[in-house]
Amino acid sequence: MEAILLAGGLGTRLHGVTGDAYPKSLAEIAGRPFLHYVVKYLEKQGITRFIFAVSHHSQMIIDNIKANFPNLDCDFSHEEQPLGTGGAIKLALNKVKGSQVLVVNSDSFMEFSLSDFLSFSEENDSNLSIVCTEVKDVSRFGAADIDDNAQLIKFFEKGKQGAGFINSGIYLLKKNHQLLSKFFGKFSFENEILANEDVPVFAMKNKGLFFDIGTPNDFEGAQTLITSHGHLFIN
Repeated sequence: MEAILLAGGLGTRLHGVTGDAYPKSLAEIAGRPFLHYVVKYLEKQGITRFIFAVSHHSQMIIDNIKANFPNLDCDFSHEEQPLGTGGAIKLALNKVKGSQVLVVNSDSFMEFSLSDFLSFSEENDSNLSIVCTEVKDVSRFGAADIDDNAQLIKFFEKGKQGAGFINSGIYLLKKNHQLLSKFFGKFSFENEILANEDVPVFAMKNKGLFFDIGTPNDFEGAQTLITSHGHLFIN
């Protein structure tokens, strides 16, 4: 099973903590780059090949992965200019060898079962599935309305208020998903694909630890969460 890790974000909201000396995914949490925790967790879930979608400070990520994971089966999809989440995924699909791929944001963490997610997608004969989790305040995230058949009926890319389900940034995507062929260059996967009500998307509701490092407060909170849940990441 292969995974695309989206690691090209600029992380401008985090510059007050990290500066612009290195990419957000390499920000250190409890003594290790955050990206390392994501890789270790996905390895434990059964991912055997990784494709890193890189842009901002890309060589730093490439060097870091090669130095710290010398035996990792991996490749790198490099964006000459930032392509947004949609453009980054579309470009990285050229590196995918199989018929489907897991896509994961490298600046957030969601505790989930890959085997359950694969079964969910197969049971719904889905070309695109996402993992959703419930939070007390959806305003900072992409809120998801899900019907009784586990189908995403509406997606709000930030701005909605109150409790509800959100997009956790984990997708299972068929490599030949036809809608992606209609977009070129820079585009948003969330706005153009997930929010497109003509595109069938199935959403697996999931309970588990979820956090991101997108803001200074989240970054500080992640230090405690990683330390207290170390069993999820380190063998």
